[in-house]
Amino acid sequence: MKKILLILTLVILAINCINTNVQASLVSTRAYRQEQNKINKAEIKQIKKLFALHSQFANKHDITGLKTLYYDNYINSDGFNKEAYFKSIEETWDECKDLAYTTKIRSIDINGNNASVTVEESAIGTIYDKLDTLSITGEIHAKSASIYQLVKINDKWFISGEIMLTDESSLLYGDARFMNIELIAPNQVGAGEEYTITAKAEADKNTVIVGSIEHDPVVYPSKIPEGPLRTMPKTNVLERFIKANTDNINEYAVVSLAISKAVSDSFNGTKIYVAGVACLMKRVNVIPKNNFVKLEVKE
Repeated sequence: MKKILLILTLVILAINCINTNVQASLVSTRAYRQEQNKINKAEIKQIKKLFALHSQFANKHDITGLKTLYYDNYINSDGFNKEAYFKSIEETWDECKDLAYTTKIRSIDINGNNASVTVEESAIGTIYDKLDTLSITGEIHAKSASIYQLVKINDKWFISGEIMLTDESSLLYGDARFMNIELIAPNQVGAGEEYTITAKAEADKNTVIVGSIEHDPVVYPSKIPEGPLRTMPKTNVLERFIKANTDNINEYAVVSLAISKAVSDSFNGTKIYVAGVACLMKRVNVIPKNNFVKLEVKE
């Protein structure tokens, strides 16, 4: 009987011990989570402040201020380091002096001294150019979605990289500003894979559109693609099969369109004039071929 009582006593003591440890664990876990929430809220506040400054500097075209938000070893998914990235920004601002940005943070994920911030951005601006002797004004429209990579150094967050998910832009002159023009291309392809780029435009029967479709690797300095010019058929749809590069470089699908109008003149003849120009670009992320993925074929 004493042996049974001893066993019961040990069981009771063990249960009490377990219950005590569970309660202590629950208290410890709850306290830890509360503390982590406080830390995360403070970090999120700092990160939001970083992007508020980012928007402020970008809209003021303050290249010096913007550079202070970036880590010296910054590199993006196109392989641009900090120097190349900011040279491309400076060139863009030289061409479009009123380019204005809007930024929306979609999510913030913090992991120690690293963070990933998913952001949607848009931009709009004007470019002043010349067509022969005529001064013309073009409108830039751009939108993108990306994941900014952040690193915390000495309690301060810096942008250390960027993964561009989608990126579309258009430069429209003349009547092209008021037309519905669409560029269709995949967001992602494999290296060397064939894909289709399609251009669609809504136009009346008095409009003739001549255009080219090409793909442009994301390099610095950028190259000007020169594709063969073709007249859009009556369907106002232009397509071209493209083979993605095999150089492990992302690329842009590029559509260039010259829009001409036919009008009757005072002599009952027909006069053709250039009514507008459009250039559209869409990012196509190229995934390198992985030669180390091997699947065994079972016979």
